[in-house]
Parts: sequence; C-alpha cells; structure tokens
Amino acid sequence: MKFSSLIGNEPIKRRLQRSVADGRIGQSLIFAGQRGIGKHQFALALAQAVNCLQPLEGDACGVCTNCKKFAAREFTDVKTIEPIGQFIKVEQMREMSEEANFMPYEGRRRVYILDEAERLNLAAANSILKILEEPPDTSLLLLITAKPYALLETIRSRCQMLNFAPLATSALEAYLQANYKRPLAETTLLARLARGSIGRALEIDLGEYKEKRGAMMELLEALTVSRDSIRLMSFAEMLGRKLDKAGFENHVDLLLLLLEDLFHLKLGKSIDALTNADILPRLEAVAEVTSLEKIMEWVEKLEAVLQNLARNINRHIAMEALLITA
Repeated sequence: MKFSSLIGNEPIKRRLQRSVADGRIGQSLIFAGQRGIGKHQFALALAQAVNCLQPLEGDACGVCTNCKKFAAREFTDVKTIEPIGQFIKVEQMREMSEEANFMPYEGRRRVYILDEAERLNLAAANSILKILEEPPDTSLLLLITAKPYALLETIRSRCQMLNFAPLATSALEAYLQANYKRPLAETTLLARLARGSIGRALEIDLGEYKEKRGAMMELLEALTVSRDSIRLMSFAEMLGRKLDKAGFENHVDLLLLLLEDLFHLKLGKSIDALTNADILPRLEAVAEVTSLEKIMEWVEKLEAVLQNLARNINRHIAMEALLITA
C-alpha cells in the first residue's frame, strides 16, 4: 500500500511523506475522521513506507524485499489489532506492549494499528499509557478512530492527532469509476450517497436503495401531486406497523434525503447539488407544487418523530398524523 495509490487528504499525505523522508515520524499517532474515508489505508501506507528498504521521497518503493512481503501480507512487523466482541481488551494491549519492546524481526520498526481505538476498554486504555510515555524508538503505534473524543485524555495528550476529511464527491466518483465497472449514473449516485466515504460507497446496495427510494418517492407524490389520502394512509400503515424500528428509521432517513433534494431545487441550485439527480424529473414535478416552507415543515416533523422513537411512540399514529394533516 503506497501513498501514491491513495486518494484524498493530500495535505496529510504530504505531511506523512515529509516526516518519513526526514526520519521524524515519532512513536504514536491518532488518525481521526469519519468511518470509511481511508484512515486504515493511510496507516498501512505509513507502515510500509517506514519499513521500505529504499523509500522514494517518503513513499515506499514497492519493489524491495520488504515491500513485496508487505504486498503479500507476509511482513511480520506490522500488526492490526481489532476489537474482540465489543471492546479492545487489556490482554491484547499487554501482548502488544510486550512485543513493542523487542527489536523488529525483519523491518526497521514494529507498527501496531489499533482499529476502532475508541473501543479500548478502560483497563486496556490504561495499560498502554506506559508505552505512550516511554515509547521504544523501534515501534510505531497508530490509533484509528471515528470518535477521538471517546479516547482518554491521557491518550490524546500523548499522541499527535491527524484529522482526516471526507473525500470530495468528484474524487470518490472518479475512484469508483476507475475501480468498479457500472453505469455512470449508478457510480454518480453511489458517490453522492456515500458522502465522502469509500467504505460506505462499497457497502451500499443500490438495488435495495432504489426500491426504498421508489416507495418514498411515491409517498411524496401522493402527498403533493395527487393528494391521495387513501394512498397516504397505506404508507402510514406500512411505515408504522409493517417495518421494524430499524426499517422505519432507514425509510424516514431516505425520505429526509429526498426532501433535502427538493429543498435544493426550490433554492435554484444546480443538479450537482442533488443526491438523487437520476430521478430529476420526478423531483421537479414535486418541487413545482410544493413550497419551501412546506418542505421545511415536513423535515422538522420527521426529525421530531425520529427523536421521539426512544420514547416508544406509536409510529403508525405519528406517521398518519403527519401525512394526513400535511
């Protein structure tokens, strides 16, 4: 995994490469940012670069013995540690701390990548404080987290934190188009749905998304174009009784996404601002007969319903009241 193969977060990439080239990486870093934006890939690129036998301007060469072993996942001095069950446990950290004091087996530095570091339980978090206070020169600890605020302050204060930003939609679309063959319209939709996360883009089931979106689009059309109260009562029944809580939340989130697109249309924004640009004619038909104030009102009511789910409100009654009185 070379830095040159990564997309996005160019300032962090340049900073890490300069640090590798100058030999001043340090012993402990926190890679913070939303899930799926490439933090783990950056950690792997850094691990390879610091162990490359002939790095080029702070990047791995890709052809030396260590790089070839790294590519084949046979390089023993780099280890990824993940939660076991709900937490990263103290036993894992004790084993890591003991190993970190040994000389590397075949590379220049032992590198430990802690995925979802916010899931260190208290005992595990406390157990690594000593290695953070007195880190061996031949080891590098990389903590990856989407929730840096969940880490102990004593850990954050002993590590250098790098904050990763979501990828630009255009960069994500170009990456998907180059690596995953599908129609351009689908690639564009995936990139916009993913909101800057490669991981999320690869997880989305477009067929399932389009099926749910079709239902929520029909709901909006019944609410605005046809004013079909019988159809609206059917939607209230479906959302309130036939779906479990998670399914209800997914459908409402998608409805809010469509309302966001309508909001952008009413403001006169370009098609590039729309997530669901592939159904532009249907969105325009709804926007034409709907006021900006009404869209904002529906968003507020839907968000209130979502907030009240924790109080076990009757979803069917809530949706019936929202749709029939809209």
